[in-house]
Amino acid sequence: MRAATEDDLAQRESLKVREAEVLGLARAKARILGLQIKFSAAHIALDERKIVLEFNAAERLELRDLYRSLGDALHIRIELRAVGPRDAAKGIGGVGRCGLEICCTSWLDKFESVSVRMAKEQALPISAEGLAGQCGRLKCCLRFEYEQYRAANKLLPRQGERVRTPEGTGRVIVGHPLRETVSVALDRRNDDDYARTVEVPIAEIEQLPKPQPQQR
Repeated sequence: MRAATEDDLAQRESLKVREAEVLGLARAKARILGLQIKFSAAHIALDERKIVLEFNAAERLELRDLYRSLGDALHIRIELRAVGPRDAAKGIGGVGRCGLEICCTSWLDKFESVSVRMAKEQALPISAEGLAGQCGRLKCCLRFEYEQYRAANKLLPRQGERVRTPEGTGRVIVGHPLRETVSVALDRRNDDDYARTVEVPIAEIEQLPKPQPQQR
């Protein structure tokens, strides 16, 4: 509506302190009432006429007593707003496995769908522990490089496919999309030859046609 003034910014900073206090009070009231509810953020309007408390709950709850208890303690209009697990994690914040502040708190302002397929495309281990973020859902960062991996994987021959390399023919063991290379198990030329595996740029390999099944 208008640019914030110095007074607005100073008031906003002071309200952050009060928001933290309100959050602690809401959690204490919920515990007393025996409510299984997780408060993630509190927002006090600049005119201090309203407080919005964001929460996440596994099931639908009766919140009438909580409304009454908070209203009596704060003497201000209260709004309890249910949010999803990702929004809750955004409000709480934290540090990810990468060692940095989680993306949704530091810069991400829009949640997009993330699927297990994105992890498979990047050859990541499919385990709930490794792929889940602090929200318990699939990590948002799984989609950051998904399109690059998808485009690179299209250039690679499939695992098990026979190819010709500068060092001989063999079978593809695994592809390395970011390096644009493949590891190939070379065919043994004779019984005295030893098994060898080489990593070859995809520009230097030739895909061999599949052998046709013999007709009886």
